[in-house]
Amino acid sequence: MGYSIFAGRDRAHWQETAFGLHIDRAHGKITYFGENVGRLVPACFQDTDEIVIVGSGPSLRDQDVSQLPKRSAILLNGAAGLAPHVAPLFVAVEDERFIWRHFSMLRDVGRDCGLLLSPGAIRAILEQDREFLKDRQVSLIDNLFKPVHEVRRRETDPSLISILDTTRRLSLAPEVGVVPAGTVALSAMQFALAAKPARISLAGIDLKNASGPRFYETAREMAPSGIVRGMDRILSGFVAGQQVAASRGIALGCLSPVSALLDIGYPFDPRISRSHP
Repeated sequence: MGYSIFAGRDRAHWQETAFGLHIDRAHGKITYFGENVGRLVPACFQDTDEIVIVGSGPSLRDQDVSQLPKRSAILLNGAAGLAPHVAPLFVAVEDERFIWRHFSMLRDVGRDCGLLLSPGAIRAILEQDREFLKDRQVSLIDNLFKPVHEVRRRETDPSLISILDTTRRLSLAPEVGVVPAGTVALSAMQFALAAKPARISLAGIDLKNASGPRFYETAREMAPSGIVRGMDRILSGFVAGQQVAASRGIALGCLSPVSALLDIGYPFDPRISRSHP
C-alpha cells in the first residue's frame, strides 16, 4: 500500500524489486545494487515425457515420491526438501515469505536443478545471500498483468489476446508471464502445459486440507495459507488447465488421493501410494 502511494497503482508492483534489484530479461542478467549476481535463462523441459508438479500437501506424508521418474519434477516451495529423492528439474517459489522462513531448504538443492522464481523471491534470496544465484539456472515467474519493471497491464490489453487461453485464466506463454491465481502450483502448471509433455501429473496438490500443516510442518510451526480463501479461483484455473491439456493431447493425472482436483475430473493415479503394489 505504501509503495502504491509512492509510485502509483500502475507501478505498485515495483516494490518486488525495490530496492537495488534489476532483472534484465532482454540480456538475461540479474543485478543487485549494480553487481552481477545471476543469469536468467528460459525454463527448459527438453525431451521431458512427463512433468510432475509436486506441492506440499499433507498427503505426501503417506506416499513414496522416490517412485516418480527422475528429472521430471517441479518441486513447489517446501517440497524442495524432497530434492534428494526425486532429482528435480526445477524448484519453484513465488511467495517471498517462503524464502524468509525456509531459505535453508533451497541451500540443499543441487546446482543442476533449475530455479523458477518470482521477482520478489529473487530479491528475498539476494537480501540473504548475494552469491546464491551465481552459476545457477534461474528462470523468471513473471506476472503477466504486472510485469517486472513495466507498468500494469489490463486483462483487456490487445497485446495479451494471443497469450491468454480462452477462459483468460491461464497464460499460454509463461516465459512472457503467468496469470497468478493464489498458488504457485498453477504458475507451474502454465509452464508445464507450455512444454507440451505427453503427461502432466500432480502430487501433493491437496487443496482440501490447506488449513492443516504441510507435510514438512508441524501444527505449531505452520505458516498461514491463502488457498482456502482463493479456492474457487484456483479450481477454475485447473479446469482451464484441463481444457488446454486436452487441446494439446496432454494426459493429466492426480497422485493425491484426497485432492480437490479429483472432484473436478482429474483422474487418480495411485503409483506413489505406499499401498500400491
